[in-house]
Amino acid sequence: MRILIVAETALAAEAIRGALRYAPACKVIGFVDARKPCGAAVATAKPDVVVVDDARTPDLVLARVRDLRAAVPDTKIVLLAADMDASWLDKAAAAGIDAAVAKTAQAASVGMLVREVAAGNVFHAFATTPAPSVQASEAAEMLTARELEILQLVAAGMSNGRIGRQLWITEQTVKFHLSNIYRKLGLSNRTEASHYAHLHGLVGAGLKAVPDPEPMAVAA
Repeated sequence: MRILIVAETALAAEAIRGALRYAPACKVIGFVDARKPCGAAVATAKPDVVVVDDARTPDLVLARVRDLRAAVPDTKIVLLAADMDASWLDKAAAAGIDAAVAKTAQAASVGMLVREVAAGNVFHAFATTPAPSVQASEAAEMLTARELEILQLVAAGMSNGRIGRQLWITEQTVKFHLSNIYRKLGLSNRTEASHYAHLHGLVGAGLKAVPDPEPMAVAA
């Protein structure tokens, strides 16, 4: 699988290349400067996937995505997104991306997700963040404030270690809360939990969860 990187700087491209090395059967064939029109260059390279770096210039990112979609209509375009805000992803999807991967995702995950998108195993239709549904409210009532917070961070692509550091709790405590979340919502793993959170409008919904119980000792 041939991957081309579109980024504003060589440094950013090299960082993305480093993340993609974790994906088997994926070969990075080069880097194209996003600061100027690049459709013709990308079409000549004939990549299977184009990874576009979401830099600090949104209008430029959207312009490059439109260039790419017109130049290589059958190539998968993946946005490595700095911001997973629904309104921003709506714009990127309208411009032509096939998928977005959060920059906060672990390096090993980025390569694997790009590979799965290219293989056609991942599809995500971006839409404006929904209002909390009845199911969302019911789900939030089943979770404590801490569990809801951890579920939202899981849905944002954070690892257990990073969640622990952000919330000032141990990784073992994060795992404890996750096991309770899975049990309460009838889920099996963090992938299902993330999907559930997005599907039911739990991410950024401003829902009020039930209070946390008294702290419990967690075995090391």
